[in-house]
Amino acid sequence: CMAEYLGLYEYDRSEPLNPVVSKSWESEGYVAYKLYYRSVAGQTVPAVLTVPKGGEPPHPCIVFLHGYGGRKEDGLKLADVFSAHGYAVFSIDAPFHGERSEPGRVLYSPDLEEFKANVVQTVLDLRRGVDFLETRDEVDSRRIGYGGGSMGGIIGALFVSVEPRIKAAVIVVGGGNLPLMIRESRHYSTPPIRARLEKLGITYEELGEILAPIDPLNFIHLFSPRPIQFHCGLYDDIVPAETQRQLAEKAGEPKEVYWYEAGHGIPPEPMLKRVLTFFDKHLKGEGS
Repeated sequence: CMAEYLGLYEYDRSEPLNPVVSKSWESEGYVAYKLYYRSVAGQTVPAVLTVPKGGEPPHPCIVFLHGYGGRKEDGLKLADVFSAHGYAVFSIDAPFHGERSEPGRVLYSPDLEEFKANVVQTVLDLRRGVDFLETRDEVDSRRIGYGGGSMGGIIGALFVSVEPRIKAAVIVVGGGNLPLMIRESRHYSTPPIRARLEKLGITYEELGEILAPIDPLNFIHLFSPRPIQFHCGLYDDIVPAETQRQLAEKAGEPKEVYWYEAGHGIPPEPMLKRVLTFFDKHLKGEGS
C-alpha cells in the first residue's frame, strides 16, 4: 500500500529541466532571479530564486510554497527576512496559481481524481525544483530546508516526507487527515467538495481511502529522523486545529511543536524568531 503511494511521487530525474533563468531585480539584501523549468506531465513551473548579497556562497536555501490562492512572489516576504541571515529562498507557483492560473480550474478540485493529480503534480514540481537547485553554484544543495504555511504546510508536509534532500522543515498551520479537514474547514474551497461528496454519496470514511495516497498524515513519519518544526493555531477553523494536532503528533522525533492563541494567522514575531533559530541550528550548525 505504502509502496504504491510512494510510487506516485517517483519520476525520471534524468529528464531535462530546460531552465530559463533571468536576473530580474535586486533588493537591499538579495538578487532575485525569475525562472522557468520543466516538470513532469509536460508542465512548466514558474519560480523565483533569491540569492543573498551578504555571506559566502554556496548558501543554504529554503524552499517555500505559498498558501491557497497565493503565488510564488509570496516567498519574497520570507526572502526579505532570510537573506539578511545568508539564506537563499526558492519559491514556485503551484498548479492553477500565479502565472499558472486557468479560468475555472482550482487546485482543490471537487473532482477527487483531479484533486489528487493536482497535489501529486505540486509535490513533483517541488522535487524538480530541488533538481534545479542542485545545478546552482550559489546554493549549497546539502543544506536545503523547507518552509510553508496553510496549503504550503499541507502539501509541504507531503513533499518533505517523500523528498530526502530536504534536511529540515517548518510547517505553519498545516494539517493532516484530509477527510476531517474537508468536513470541518470553513475555507471557501470546501463547500463545493462537500456538495460533490453528497451528490455522489461518498462517505467521509470512503473519502479517507480515496485521498490516502495524498494525505500527509500517512507520510509524515517518513521525515524522521530529520528535524521538523510545527506552528499551530489553537482557534484555526480554516485548517482545523485538530488536523494540525494530528499531523504534529504523527511526526517522529526530533520535532518542535508550538501552539499559539491564534486562528489561521500565526503572530509573525515569535514565530520568525523560532524559525530562524531552527534553520540556523539545522542548516548552519549554529547554536545549541
